Amino acid sequence: MPQKFDTRKKYLLISDERHAALKPDDLLREFGLHAGDTIADIGSGPGFFTLPAARIVGEKGHVFAADIQGEMLTAVKSRATEAGLTNVRVVKTSETEIPLPPDSCDMALLAFVLHELGSHAIFLHRAARILKPTGKLVVMEWEKHQTAFGPPLEDRITPDELVADAEAAGLHVEERRQLDDDQYALVLMRT
Repeated sequence: MPQKFDTRKKYLLISDERHAALKPDDLLREFGLHAGDTIADIGSGPGFFTLPAARIVGEKGHVFAADIQGEMLTAVKSRATEAGLTNVRVVKTSETEIPLPPDSCDMALLAFVLHELGSHAIFLHRAARILKPTGKLVVMEWEKHQTAFGPPLEDRITPDELVADAEAAGLHVEERRQLDDDQYALVLMRT
């Protein structure tokens, strides 16, 4: 069974070092997030991508911060309130369900979370159903080699494995991007 992120270390997910390395505001814009959009940050953790997304989509946009861990949802809700962001709604998920309406999101984000789940293709299929017909599913993951940080090597997914899972879920790769030496992203769309 894949290892879940230890919520006691959630501060690592919102560190200044991680912000400097990934630049979440820039990354979300590069992937096509705009003012007025609706995005689901699935596996939001304490809101590393949620808060920048909320600022980008603005008052007319919506952000669903979805996570399986209640402690993470409490953290993201608190951080959004402190930042004065009123367009963030927290949603409790499970390993098999994402309780959001079909065809409701311009973008869904699975940032470094898919490796924590057992059935990748099934989960990708469920994530894809919440997308509008032209919506994007952005998946960021760790390369399958040893790194100083990140999930256990046996839980990691290679880009080729992710492509196969995406295709099994009825998705095609719109874009493939190397974030750095240790992390990559795929932009997926419905076939």
